[in-house]
Amino acid sequence: MTAQRRQGGGRGSVARSLRVAPIASVVLAAGLLSGPGSHADEGQPTAQIAYDCAVPDPPPTTSDPSGGATDSAGGSTPSAGDSTVRASVRIGTQLPLTAAPGRPIRPGTVTVEAALPFDGLAGLLPPGANGLASDGALGVRIQQGKASADATWSGLTADAAVPPSDGAVHLAATGEAPTITVSDAGDVDLHAGSLALKLTPSTDGVPATASSFTLTCAPADKDPATTRLAHISVPDGSTGTGEPSASGAPDSRGTRRDGIAVAPQEDGPTGASTCGPAPTGVPDLSQIPDPLPGTVLGPLKPQPGIRACAYAVGLSTIKKLDGSMVINDPAKEPGLMNVRASMQTQGSIAPGPFYSRIDNLGELALPDAESTFLGFGFTPVTAKASFENEQITISTGTIGSSPNAKPFAVATFLQSLRLHDVEVNGTPLDVGPDCRTTKPYRVTLRGDFTSTTGRYINVLSGGILKGMVDIPAFSGCGTHGEDLDPLFTASISGPDNYIVMNQAVTCLPDFPGTPQCPPVIPPLPGDEAR
Repeated sequence: MTAQRRQGGGRGSVARSLRVAPIASVVLAAGLLSGPGSHADEGQPTAQIAYDCAVPDPPPTTSDPSGGATDSAGGSTPSAGDSTVRASVRIGTQLPLTAAPGRPIRPGTVTVEAALPFDGLAGLLPPGANGLASDGALGVRIQQGKASADATWSGLTADAAVPPSDGAVHLAATGEAPTITVSDAGDVDLHAGSLALKLTPSTDGVPATASSFTLTCAPADKDPATTRLAHISVPDGSTGTGEPSASGAPDSRGTRRDGIAVAPQEDGPTGASTCGPAPTGVPDLSQIPDPLPGTVLGPLKPQPGIRACAYAVGLSTIKKLDGSMVINDPAKEPGLMNVRASMQTQGSIAPGPFYSRIDNLGELALPDAESTFLGFGFTPVTAKASFENEQITISTGTIGSSPNAKPFAVATFLQSLRLHDVEVNGTPLDVGPDCRTTKPYRVTLRGDFTSTTGRYINVLSGGILKGMVDIPAFSGCGTHGEDLDPLFTASISGPDNYIVMNQAVTCLPDFPGTPQCPPVIPPLPGDEAR
């Protein structure tokens, strides 16, 4: 996200400084949202704004190996002769009502919901396209008196099925916004500016990246009263919401220009340079949700699939021990999940209820997890856990038609757990080389579409998946005739053990220019995912 200084009014007009700094998604944990600088307990400010969007002319088409039509330039951008469509855009933030000088103001999770007339876009879609992904960026003017700064709220991604049942393409995107820091008292207003939407068609989950096109949108009414996103009161000496700032200046990597400091946005850490081979096998469909009664399903349609990979990190909580361990620790050397994306699809046949599903296959070799907890509530126990995973099936789709359509995302696989390198109160406990669960247990994680963050739309965009597992009894624990099976079974085994995973956006190494390559390591899921 970027910010640029702009001043108005004339000589000496910059009486205050504004600072726009990036904020990582991890700060959206519930503990921070309910603390200083948030609007979690005050209601979410929203604005409904009409935008006029320039639509590019359909480009000359050639054959696209991914199954769609392309233009030789690799995408379309608006030109002087383009037509326009009217979009209805709802923008929501978690901005506070009050703030204090020198303390970061957190917009929190930004939601941008755009409704576009499908007729105005249909001519730009390749034949057979049934999906549309968007990557949006919203310009925002931050105004305090005569001082102002421009911020870009980017990374606003969304997906929609096409053609829509009601004639409008609905794109509901969420993303993170940079913090805002003002050095002096004075009311602050945020106004929506230009909106750019890069749209990429897809067919059965396979993106036609060469057929992407960009809509450049501007508010239809330039009246500030219609574009205002939020009004924040910053009284002199206020104890309003905000987080103490270590300094009014940016850190050593930032810059300062005429009283407005801009800190750089950091990219996420990366691990492997590219993906491994795509998995082969048969997806496990035992955990997918049922279609609506009366749905007539068409045949399964096998696809070659897309070679992809992504990092997924998370937490596993052992209910009996009331403790958690980090799974695939992002601070160390996490394992990379290799994926065959869109390897098969299945959909409904009209005139019954709508159903659409895309199946993907993944393989993830997890490194050992380390955990320290209090055994029996008072004795410190340290152990390493090895997780042995079978292939992972990830299925995403939609049940029913708009406005009652229900998306779903489910990942399922079998897993075994082995314990080793156990210490009790600092003293090694020899559990032997084969202290493990008596049988593999099923792990099924699902997306939560009631949440405003981390929604798992498809395997390409990633997101949060969570669920409960039932850990079986242990066997093979102990040496020299000592049977430790009952100890570990009593301490660990049982139902309602919570797992939450955060999967990053996938890298598609066979599509040059695809973002998120090398694959990015995501942060651990925060409290908002629990």
